Amino acid sequence: MTTTKQFDPDRDAPLLSAYVDGELCPEEAVRIEAYLAESPQARREVARLRELNDLTAALRLKDAPAEAWEVFWNGAYNRAERSLGWILLTVGAAIVGGFALYKLADVVLAADTLPWLVKAGIFVGGGGLIALLISVVRERLFVRKRTRYDDVIR
Repeated sequence: MTTTKQFDPDRDAPLLSAYVDGELCPEEAVRIEAYLAESPQARREVARLRELNDLTAALRLKDAPAEAWEVFWNGAYNRAERSLGWILLTVGAAIVGGFALYKLADVVLAADTLPWLVKAGIFVGGGGLIALLISVVRERLFVRKRTRYDDVIR
């Protein structure tokens, strides 16, 4: 902070706030306390700063009302932003998943120690898993578009 021992009220006034916040090193705190002992004006300022800290610590932000969120999510930009995010996530997952399936098929087909029945079982089971995944996604999309509560406004 400062290198001089004497407290200069014009230059060192921000140190009073740092003192109240407990952000000073011990040497600076001792210097401020010595100044406070001799200056009633500085003591009043420190009391005011402590009062301000107590007041701001008690403040809490209010949650936005449900109507504000409804307007926010109905905005075209917000819907487009969310849709773009889901599209990019889906495309990225499809690319990575497709590559993983390709590598898995490559490993399974190249494995000479696996009987053909086990290889067929792996491919049939994987195909069933993919079919179920697609079915669940389609069902969720169908239900989402036809919810009974579309017209309900919070």
